[in-house]
Amino acid sequence: MVLPRRGGPWDAPDGLTFADWIGRRKAARTLPPPTTADLDYHLSTLFTPVRPHGYLEIRYLDAQPVTGWLAPAALLVALLQRPDTVDRVLEICAPVAGRWADAARCGLSDPDIAAAARRVVDLGSERLSDVDLPADTVTDVARTAHRRVHEGRAPGDRKGVLR
Repeated sequence: MVLPRRGGPWDAPDGLTFADWIGRRKAARTLPPPTTADLDYHLSTLFTPVRPHGYLEIRYLDAQPVTGWLAPAALLVALLQRPDTVDRVLEICAPVAGRWADAARCGLSDPDIAAAARRVVDLGSERLSDVDLPADTVTDVARTAHRRVHEGRAPGDRKGVLR
């Protein structure tokens, strides 16, 4: 969360949520109470992880660990490079289309979302040979994508397994 300020940094205290600010919890006690303008601004920063704008904006790529961005970026290129692959992805995802809230809330613990994710990763891994990457990088990307989706291992999860 950011706190727009004239002439000063927009940083918010670590871990502060808008709910904390409204409820005057945690570090929010040192801030002025939020205004309607603060809420309007905060809501303008919330959006889906993928948005079409005449181009495709993929928001989650910039949230990867420094050493973990290549796998999702390469997989995305592999999945979008050929129209027949895009058609196959749409077909795979059709049963869970529109379930953004469930995906955000449950992630891979939802069996239908997990099944679609595994199939998309498998397809993307097959198509990595179409991307201009060294063979060892293709192997590393496929292994990383498989580990994240098939084994539920994420780089930011302290225990290494998504629940």
